[in-house]
Amino acid sequence: MTAAHPPRPRPRRRLRRAAFVVLLLLVVLAIVAFFVASAGSFKTYPRAGLTNPALQRAAPAWTRPCDRSAPYVPADQTTCAHVHGRVVWIQHHDPDGDGDRHLLVLAHRRIHIVKVPISLRVAHLPGVGTNIDAVGFVLRGASGHDEIDAVRLVPGGPTGT
Repeated sequence: MTAAHPPRPRPRRRLRRAAFVVLLLLVVLAIVAFFVASAGSFKTYPRAGLTNPALQRAAPAWTRPCDRSAPYVPADQTTCAHVHGRVVWIQHHDPDGDGDRHLLVLAHRRIHIVKVPISLRVAHLPGVGTNIDAVGFVLRGASGHDEIDAVRLVPGGPTGT
């Protein structure tokens, strides 16, 4: 008497099993992506609260880089912003030739544009995947989106709490 072989799974059953495994992997990836995107922070503070020394002392510590330039920034830059997050894209080509560079930073489930002006002497831009801390005034960029015009950029390090 020969040993009976177990019945082979039908092709449909295999297909369903494979689809279930793929779906399960997608759910796990979505959960991981959510937690990665949740990391970081984005805070704002009104420029009006930074225009004189008495108000500056009452402001959060992270606004200090905005203090010096607050009285002189254009009227359309009414908010000091702090973003701590992960760089997901770097502008390698400066289309308008003014020397500034842009970073896309993922922080607190949102993408933020950080403009690094040529006047901000940064030896090299942080790479994709690097955590950064940036402080600057919010302005409307040429793309029509809000940008943080950085007055301080620290790869991986805090600029204050």
